Amino acid sequence: MLLLDLVYNISLLVSLMVFYQVAVSRNKRERASRKVVLGLLLGAVAVVGMLTPLNYGDGIIFDGRSIVLFVAGLYGGPIAAGVSTLLVGGYRVWLGGAGMPVGIATIVMAAGVGVAFYYFRQRNGGLTVMQAFGAGLLVHLVMLLLFLLLPNGIGFTIVEQIWFTVLLAYPAGTVAVCLLFQDYEEQENSRENLKWLAYYDSLTSLPNRHYLAERIEPALKSCLSTGHKGAVLLIHIDRFSRLNDARGYGSGDLLLQEVAQRLRLVLADKGTLARMSGGDFFILLNDTLPSEPMVEQCAADWVARIRTALREPIELDDLKIPVFVSIGVTLFPHDRTDTPVQVLKRADIAMHRAKWKGGNKSIFYEQSMSVAAEQQFQIERELRVAIDENQLQLYFQSQVNAGGCVVGAEVFVRWLHPERGLISPAEFIPVAEETDLIIEVGEWVLKNVCAVLANDDLKLIPGRLAVNISPRHFMHPGFLASVQSILQTTKVNPEKLTFEVTESLWIHDVADVTEKMRTLTKLGIHFSLDDFGTGYSSLTYIKHLPIHELKIDKSFVQDAPVAKDSAALVESILAVAQHMNLQVVAEGVETRDQADFLSARGNVVYQGYFFCRPEPYAQWVKRLAT
Repeated sequence: MLLLDLVYNISLLVSLMVFYQVAVSRNKRERASRKVVLGLLLGAVAVVGMLTPLNYGDGIIFDGRSIVLFVAGLYGGPIAAGVSTLLVGGYRVWLGGAGMPVGIATIVMAAGVGVAFYYFRQRNGGLTVMQAFGAGLLVHLVMLLLFLLLPNGIGFTIVEQIWFTVLLAYPAGTVAVCLLFQDYEEQENSRENLKWLAYYDSLTSLPNRHYLAERIEPALKSCLSTGHKGAVLLIHIDRFSRLNDARGYGSGDLLLQEVAQRLRLVLADKGTLARMSGGDFFILLNDTLPSEPMVEQCAADWVARIRTALREPIELDDLKIPVFVSIGVTLFPHDRTDTPVQVLKRADIAMHRAKWKGGNKSIFYEQSMSVAAEQQFQIERELRVAIDENQLQLYFQSQVNAGGCVVGAEVFVRWLHPERGLISPAEFIPVAEETDLIIEVGEWVLKNVCAVLANDDLKLIPGRLAVNISPRHFMHPGFLASVQSILQTTKVNPEKLTFEVTESLWIHDVADVTEKMRTLTKLGIHFSLDDFGTGYSSLTYIKHLPIHELKIDKSFVQDAPVAKDSAALVESILAVAQHMNLQVVAEGVETRDQADFLSARGNVVYQGYFFCRPEPYAQWVKRLAT
């Protein structure tokens, strides 16, 4: 009879577990309410088990409630154990009889031991088979000891009859039930973790894009029904990738966590803050207002608060990192067909426009931005085809010395589109710079420049050919190997090449930059510092890096004859170059006055429309021959 009672109670518990999993745990309930429901269900199972007990008369009964109440405490914690204890205890009081006090004590004891092992599980991550057996043995041993307190010595008679079965079979049954519930709990926790990862960012614990999109959906519907407008802000940390490159991802993660915390504090409960990938954060404002100007003003106020919150530099180890952000703002709904995806896309377009304008700016979305974004997307897509189909062309612009002799040339890339004709690099290079396409374009240019040099059997090309290398291309892990492979394949003399780099390269890993430059310099390649004077202009870098040439930016060259500041700057650059034994190339020379100004102040190589416009290789070589 005892074994039948055990099997009966285990069957009820298994059925309960299946029902709970299907009908309760899949619903979107808070954990506390789930535990209340679990406590009610387990209490009901215990009461059902008490309907058919072993009856010893005078209200003295034996049943399997001890296992049920232990499980309630073990897997539902204090909440489920308390609910089950109240329900089962109330029923036991209603039954009454001489055995009621011991019955109540057994109920409280079983639930209490379960709660104790609940915290043990929380600390140790679960129960082993032996631990579960020991817990079951403890519950039923204490239960038998409580039976000895029954009146008239009947407890001793009952214990003598049932102790062996109770101390062997009931702990084993407890193990079986515990393992079933533990396996289910692990599956439930895995589902919860997957659900959390699907809607939250693991680094900052903020909601992610999917969560935000689900929050925008009801906001859109509400605005469409009321005629109000809402706003979404996209906050991008400017130059965040450079911090990762320079200091590693650990520093980048710490910066993101600090920015997230500051945004949490400033936003409080006034909106939903979510993190996208990289250094991007979205904010959905709770406020919806009846007119666009009112929402725009509200969004502008929040932009100001955000900038104030991020104004103080963030301390990372020994550095104080200033945080500059580009913020894109869009209102919604745009029309009655607006969707969360479109809202987020518009914010992204506005943010990229703020970045394109130099960063650290805030831009409200306008319809014309979508047109521009579509054009950029088309350029990116067609440029990939252009590289594969050899639609790019090389253009050469001579570099001339004071005597009028061509001493070299800078090589430019142009795109001859099959339908739109010649496309300016000002149109497609910025798009390529935002993607890895700039690496493919750079490699195409270098391969074809080397091919031109390799085929110069008549030695028509004077001096060196200068090729622009973008920082993104230079810092690519495969850059050095790619250059060496191209040189080896074409068998070109590296001493015929000059790589033009900009001062923005120094903000990357200086040690890596230096190593690459020195490796290429040993091969014979020279380095020219392009647009000198417009960036960091650190003489320390010029002193320690293998720089062979300075290129004066055309804005200084063209203003020098008429502007004292530009003239003084040009004279300073020439003096620095002379003392450091560096060649100087002045780009953008377009008039005789500019050329005369430069020649009167130093030994300069000229490059500009006054001497030669960029032209295809065949025309350029023909000009050299004449």
